[in-house]
Amino acid sequence: MGKAFYSLRTGILANLIFLILAAMILINVIMIKLAENDLIRARVKEGITLANGLALLIQSSLQDNGESLQVDKDVQLRVKVKGFLKPGDFKDFVFVPAVGGSQWTLGGWRKGTQIAVALCRQSIITQETSFSFHGSTWAVIWLGYETLQVSAPVKAGGRVIGALALSSHLQDLYSHLRRTERLILIYILLNTVILLATGMYLLSRVVIRPIQKLLKVTEQFKEGEPLALPPEPSKNEIGQLFHSLKMMLSKLEENKRELKEHIASLRAANEELKRTQEEVIRSEKLASVGRLAAGVAHEVGNPVGVVLGYLDLIKNGELSEPEIKDALERCESEINRINKIIRQLLDYSRPSPPILRRIGVHALLSETIEMLAPQPIMRNISIETEFMSPQDAVMGDENRLKQVFVNILLNAADAIEEKRKTCSVWGDAKIKISTQNTHGTIKISMQDTGCGIGRDSIERIFDPFYSTKEPGKGTGLGLAVSYRIVEQMGGDIWAESQEGQGATIHVTLPLAKGE
Repeated sequence: MGKAFYSLRTGILANLIFLILAAMILINVIMIKLAENDLIRARVKEGITLANGLALLIQSSLQDNGESLQVDKDVQLRVKVKGFLKPGDFKDFVFVPAVGGSQWTLGGWRKGTQIAVALCRQSIITQETSFSFHGSTWAVIWLGYETLQVSAPVKAGGRVIGALALSSHLQDLYSHLRRTERLILIYILLNTVILLATGMYLLSRVVIRPIQKLLKVTEQFKEGEPLALPPEPSKNEIGQLFHSLKMMLSKLEENKRELKEHIASLRAANEELKRTQEEVIRSEKLASVGRLAAGVAHEVGNPVGVVLGYLDLIKNGELSEPEIKDALERCESEINRINKIIRQLLDYSRPSPPILRRIGVHALLSETIEMLAPQPIMRNISIETEFMSPQDAVMGDENRLKQVFVNILLNAADAIEEKRKTCSVWGDAKIKISTQNTHGTIKISMQDTGCGIGRDSIERIFDPFYSTKEPGKGTGLGLAVSYRIVEQMGGDIWAESQEGQGATIHVTLPLAKGE
């Protein structure tokens, strides 16, 4: 029911009713007004003709009876005037002599006598017939004049002896028009019904039915199936709509095919990009592992030499029982030390898929510092920690976040070593690691006392393959990979530095919510 109420047919029907009724009512108003004007003009003509005829009647009576006849006392003349007035629409009559005598009236003269007398005085002066309208009453569609008064001069012997005036009430004219108006309204309603029926039939055949066919076809359309459109109904706008729809649907099918191909290629490119990113991260990790392994080899060599020496002493039998026991304990300690160093390196280098879990940043930083402590590059460098953040739990991959910290700390150690070589400065070799909470995040700052980063380089240090180190000493991917890892965890990383006064790398990570 609601759908039919808002249908195209209902909308056209409502608009047609409004337009037809408005047009017919407007035409009716114009026609009634024109008919009213015509009838009033006819009434004016009738009044002028009647006034001139009565003037001639009075003039002939004066000629028959002599100019000395008093008009107001001639009974026969009164009878004749009444006979003239009886069949017409003018029932009120007044005669005003030019000089002397008294005025003579016939009819009701409910009002307007003084106006009629003034009109007669005007005709005596101008010696011409005149008319005027007076009063107001409801006409047909608006207010109209209430009475019509016509005056004409009466002449005898070549001079004006007086004037007469006639008055007609226009209410009967308006009543006739109102009766006609009712009949016209009936015809308007009948014409509206006929025009609506004819118009709706033509519109249904030319517009509604083709659109309903098109709507039915589109409602039955299923994705992946060709759209079976009916033949174009005509060469008008409806036919053009059918043609445009065909073109649009064919273009949509073509665009859909192209879009599917693009989506497939983008999906493949995305997978390839992910694989490439993973390979870059693994490659950089392996590079840092190789660098750490080179340092560990030297660190492992010393305890191995100690163990071999004790074993040689035990083998030669040069030690007493308590000394053998002490030597074995020392060997065990050195072997445990070696095992711990190798275990840390293996844990760091072991490839593993990204696993998101809660990570304690402070514990991970401590573990990273402990892993890097045996490295030769970290000797004579003091690492200070200032963990000020009460909350340090983040969501991320522990292995990758450790890789970020390793890259930053190794770069800091390289910067300090570079400063030692160029400036021969051995004091104040320090890396300070601090944390703090800000607006739901944890901020990790790693500050070194190295040679710093130049103003031209600080904006590019996170670009892939950009490195300030000598050729062969860096891949240029460490900070780029770190930037990518931090970005994937929803964090941010940036650098601050003054050349010659060290650098600070800041990392912010969103805190984990809940447990």
